[in-house]
Amino acid sequence: MSARIVLRVALVILLLLLVQSTVMLSIGLGGSHPDIVWLLPITAALLAGPETGAFVGFWSGLAFDLVLPTPFGLGALVGCLLGFSVGAAVVALDARAVWLRPVAAIIGGVAADMLFSVLGAIFGQQQMVQIDFFSLFVVVAVASVVLVLPVDRLMRWALITEGNRRTLVSAHANDSGIW
Repeated sequence: MSARIVLRVALVILLLLLVQSTVMLSIGLGGSHPDIVWLLPITAALLAGPETGAFVGFWSGLAFDLVLPTPFGLGALVGCLLGFSVGAAVVALDARAVWLRPVAAIIGGVAADMLFSVLGAIFGQQQMVQIDFFSLFVVVAVASVVLVLPVDRLMRWALITEGNRRTLVSAHANDSGIW
């Protein structure tokens, strides 16, 4: 990964962390609020594969850990596992499918919150499993469907440069004069 891509990914992580720690805390249902930081490794994995998803998941989870009162590194572990799992699960699917991003966001977001809660309880944070999981599922599912496309657009900006942009016609195609 080039330094330019790493810098862009860091900017996107900071932006979503800012939105997460300000706007998303005021949105909720039954004490649950959306965790949009999990959309970063999901979209990165869909765009660039499991390794990039794990990379983005680790760093976005680590940044998330800075603002959470949970064991440090828990968010990084969950983000890394989430990014790699989504990337590995969709490698055989058509990445251009319209339904893929919302479905991956719902399943990945709910799975990440469940894993985060269970691992938190294993590491001694019993209050993490004493929540209303149904309201958590509803909030995460709705927020994931609504926000996956804007986050995907941000991640696309961060990961895809002019050198690796996919096009239908190559920039170096010879001019045959037919068209």
